[in-house]
Amino acid sequence: MIVPTHCWCDVIMRKIESLIQSALKDRGFECHSVFRLPDEDELKLLIAFRSKNSKRLTTNNVERVLNSLGIGDFKSTGKFQRLSAAFVHLEIMMGARTEQTPDSGAG
Repeated sequence: MIVPTHCWCDVIMRKIESLIQSALKDRGFECHSVFRLPDEDELKLLIAFRSKNSKRLTTNNVERVLNSLGIGDFKSTGKFQRLSAAFVHLEIMMGARTEQTPDSGAG
């Protein structure tokens, strides 16, 4: 039996990562890379930005762009971290977006 090397969730995550990079770039935030962090409880992403182009970069700006995509509820887990001289990194939690239904008992 042939077993595929990538499951469907890997394909979807690559598409989400690509969508995030494109959306950030369209809004003027050059994103170097997006990585999925291994976590059993929550879906976490690590987004890397170049240090030189980070003057307008804030956690609120990044959250606003990601939440405008309509694919989930994004929340940063803290501040930007400088793990190297060339890049700043931001850890983001991605959750499911839930929509509230109108109260059917009103009236």
